[in-house]
Amino acid sequence: LRGPRGGMILMKGDYENPFGKTASKSGRTKMMSELLDSSVFPGTQGGPLMHVIAAKAVAFREALSDDFTAYAEQIIENAKTLAEALAGRGYDLVSGGTDNHLALVDLRSKGLTGKAAEQALEAAGITANKNMVPFDDKSPFVTSGLRLGTPAMTTRGFGPDEFERVAALIDRVLSAPEDEDRRREARAAVGELCEAFPLYDFVVA
Repeated sequence: LRGPRGGMILMKGDYENPFGKTASKSGRTKMMSELLDSSVFPGTQGGPLMHVIAAKAVAFREALSDDFTAYAEQIIENAKTLAEALAGRGYDLVSGGTDNHLALVDLRSKGLTGKAAEQALEAAGITANKNMVPFDDKSPFVTSGLRLGTPAMTTRGFGPDEFERVAALIDRVLSAPEDEDRRREARAAVGELCEAFPLYDFVVA
């Protein structure tokens, strides 16, 4: 949704809670909404965070637009392009590809851990996350997989051509993860891509 972290609790109608929770003074059975409200505040939230509430409203409004539908469709197309481009370079994709916003790469055939790949790509200006894969024999702190998301780059305006280039950069770095020259070259290429697709078309001084 491109909104802030957090969530919303929705319920059709209020009703007496089935857990036997009662009001301390009157002894009446509390309504379910009361339990939900008190579990959020003061249970887990210290304040109403009005800026976050406003941001959620904006995110939900955007999600109702045709532009958001096109954005979501572009995310899927970009993720498929990225997955196919990596598969074409010899990378194993969990489930053989993707039909959502991310690609999960099994790096065992490349002799790499997720942690090593994450660190190499980070040094090259590419953010990715180490991730467990099915039947992973590595710890969650090391892993054998790499998770690559597409929404942030799609928000910038990247399309299939750019994701082909991203896949090539990822492969170049991971083919020699300790090569500092490759990292520097990839970081420069990442900078060029980001400059070509700025998040904002104005600069705030």
